[in-house]
Amino acid sequence: MPRKTLKTEPRIIFFDVVETVFSLAPLADKLTELDLPVGSDKLFFAQLLRDAFALSASGIFHTFPDIAKGTLTVMLHSLGHEVNETTLKEILGTFSRLPAHKDVKLALEKIKSTNCQAVFLTNGSRTNTKNLVRDNGIEHLVDDIISVEDFNIWKPQTELYRQAALKHSCAPENALLVAAHAWDIAGAIRAGFHGIWIQRQELLYHPLMAKPDDQATNLVDAVDRAIKLLQ
Repeated sequence: MPRKTLKTEPRIIFFDVVETVFSLAPLADKLTELDLPVGSDKLFFAQLLRDAFALSASGIFHTFPDIAKGTLTVMLHSLGHEVNETTLKEILGTFSRLPAHKDVKLALEKIKSTNCQAVFLTNGSRTNTKNLVRDNGIEHLVDDIISVEDFNIWKPQTELYRQAALKHSCAPENALLVAAHAWDIAGAIRAGFHGIWIQRQELLYHPLMAKPDDQATNLVDAVDRAIKLLQ
């Protein structure tokens, strides 16, 4: 039976940030420029998440920048590439220059005409995310930014989603996550949120993850579906 929203305020549409809202294209370009193998960007980001999840599962919290630096050091060494502070800084610096996907602004503008709020929920740092929002000209469309650094809990631990909703006095039934990662949607669903999966880098939702309420091929469609679910 579909879960219903409570007829109380607020209603919040949470957005995953990296890959869902912002593209990792600058990371891929930088690694290509350094003559690293094709696909190194995907390998790096996947290993970064793996390391973060492993640390989190063992009860240890480290920030995104710290884990990224450690993971990148290991990957470069494994690929036989020179590892030094200059190279690490050049690569990791791309995370401060991520462009928003083309459908982001229109999607967020749709929310402004409703009784819903748009909140970014990121495994990255608050400062970097705030700068990305500003640099991409969507600052006026984002009601809040919540980082895992606020609670020292990484997604997809269910407690992180619950704390994010609690910060805005939002019942889980009135919260919805839009994300390009099945593991993120699954964590949110287990916390009592609604979830809409958007096809970005993957075209099939993982069959073992908690199923989303819906899915979409672009962020505008995802937001339309989210607004309808939260009414």
